[in-house]
Amino acid sequence: MPTFDVMIGGRSYHIEVPDPGATPLQVVVDGQAFEVEIAGTEGWVAPQITNAAVHAPIPPARQAPQPQATQPGCTNVEEITAPMPGTILSVEVQQGQRVERGQVVCVLEAMKMKNPIRSSRGGTVLELAVQVGQTVTYGDLLVRLD
Repeated sequence: MPTFDVMIGGRSYHIEVPDPGATPLQVVVDGQAFEVEIAGTEGWVAPQITNAAVHAPIPPARQAPQPQATQPGCTNVEEITAPMPGTILSVEVQQGQRVERGQVVCVLEAMKMKNPIRSSRGGTVLELAVQVGQTVTYGDLLVRLD
């Protein structure tokens, strides 16, 4: 699987591309899966992607979403949500468990691909909102961290 690092606004992101020829393209940014459509690429053939450091300015609207606080005045709570519709194949953490940045919290199957959903920061699992076999849609709550 091709992987590389990009700098966006002075911040480094680790990118994984499970299938560079897929349409729509799936990318994993710091453990969070995204479905990407590249506008204006009719007739374009994707280049071979190799491990490389890429430094490209990207407009702020295309930056990865930032964690959101879920309670007024509380900035320590993060919701990990489904990046796409799919089925939960496994839940890798338990309520009350301490997780580290990048740790897999669950695995989501979408479009016949297993997508590890990772924590974007360390914290303690406050709530598990899904169970194995559950179908989720884009944006559904998976795990809440403090």
